[in-house]
Amino acid sequence: MTTTEQEGTIIVSPKGKLDTLNAPEFSKQLSSILEQKPSRCIVDLNEVSFLSSSGLQALLLGAKISKKDNIAYAVCGMDELVKDVFTLSGFDRFIKVFDTKEEALKNL
Repeated sequence: MTTTEQEGTIIVSPKGKLDTLNAPEFSKQLSSILEQKPSRCIVDLNEVSFLSSSGLQALLLGAKISKKDNIAYAVCGMDELVKDVFTLSGFDRFIKVFDTKEEALKNL
């Protein structure tokens, strides 16, 4: 996972699979970043090839922390498989989704 800052926004970019093996560590790192209370946070899933229920839980925890602390929060860059899992689970109803990082930066 890499973390960068662009236009005053924290961008978190996990890589590989967000599954039961590595989603807990991702969740811990994302929570730590959000506890610093940035004004905006984007999770760029461009390099995520697989998203399990554990990965969804990590993204949900990020959304809950963000809502509690009034942090603008979104995900972007999902490939079709990851996007299908995300939308079929209904997460697109309460987490903002953008196709690209640029679109997220512009509209978040």
